[in-house]
Amino acid sequence: MEEKELFYGVKLQMDVCNDQVCLPLEVNLFWDLLGNFHHFSREKNIHFTKFDHDRFVDNDYKKLQEILIDTLSVLRDYEVEELLDKRPNKYSVKVDAVTKPTAPLFSNVTVPGALYTVYTLWHIVNGNIKQELRKYLDENYLKRKWAIYFMTSSNPDYQIYFLKYGSSEDIKRYEDQIFKLIFAEDDYVPHNAIDALGDKFWSTPDKYNPVLTRITALKSHIINRILNIISMPNNQTKAILTTFLKSDRVSDNQKELILKICENEKQ
Repeated sequence: MEEKELFYGVKLQMDVCNDQVCLPLEVNLFWDLLGNFHHFSREKNIHFTKFDHDRFVDNDYKKLQEILIDTLSVLRDYEVEELLDKRPNKYSVKVDAVTKPTAPLFSNVTVPGALYTVYTLWHIVNGNIKQELRKYLDENYLKRKWAIYFMTSSNPDYQIYFLKYGSSEDIKRYEDQIFKLIFAEDDYVPHNAIDALGDKFWSTPDKYNPVLTRITALKSHIINRILNIISMPNNQTKAILTTFLKSDRVSDNQKELILKICENEKQ
């Protein structure tokens, strides 16, 4: 049975504007264990509303999700009133109220007619809570025994956290799994896996030769890194690398490194 994903979650109920042209907001918010906002959800029969109590449509919810996960949104740099058009007013036909439309310059960073909702939610999910959740993780990662969950996650950020902050006991216990992370698709996970395995691994041919037997499955920058750090090559090492020399994937720099290794110049 596949393990369920873990999230921090909160149910939020609040007013997002004071001009009565939008209804109170009720939403469930979720962050991943690193403190990054992940998604929101609604209870059955709960609808988000825009100007004049008009309901969100499917594309509005999709747009809201895209905005909320954008940590670099310009919403972080402005007060909400600065995002409004200073000239025209919009009059409600449903309630006795008036508001201003979003300035054209900022129309692409909000859901039309729902600036206050979008602005309020963005600052909640990307505010101080991110730092607090990350602090909680750092303090409780080992206590909660999250090593396996992070290591086996498909999230590269989780994998990197495990490789950087796992206990020495975990790194030793899960060496076989860390070996597999050298072949991860992400550009950074393999480098962190290489670091986590440590100097002893890369100076022991019986340990690193199995990596070399799959060298053509590695990205070029990972191959360069490994060729620069392995030492004490044995005959199997040299045989594997000699075969790789015939590959159309080997670069001139890699050829030079391999020749030095095979000539025992790199010990």
